[in-house]
Amino acid sequence: MRVYELTYTIIPGLSEEEKKALFERVVSLLGTQPIQQESSSSLTTLAFYLEPQKLEDAEKGLKQEKLIQKHIIVKKVASRAKSNSSKRTNLFKQAQDAAKAEKKTDKPKVELKEIEKKLDELLKE
Repeated sequence: MRVYELTYTIIPGLSEEEKKALFERVVSLLGTQPIQQESSSSLTTLAFYLEPQKLEDAEKGLKQEKLIQKHIIVKKVASRAKSNSSKRTNLFKQAQDAAKAEKKTDKPKVELKEIEKKLDELLKE
């Protein structure tokens, strides 16, 4: 199954009951329940799973529906922006972890006076 998104506009002047009945007919026509739905006064968008072979039948049914002015069905794909941002997040976390590990393995700092003493001892020999 693939994820598709259907957006359709309806004729103006429909009551809320008529809009709801139309939505139920569309869902029935698709033969599946929507995953996500957004509606405004004349525009409805819903995401749904459907076998690619059944897409043509859904298109025909939507064209026959008199209350729908226009519709479009698109195949949803994973957003590249999301995948890039998650990669950046992972890289950022890895960099933070590396910096923490580096801090833990650092030896204690040696004072300048101690270095000078060691140099003097070495140079006297």
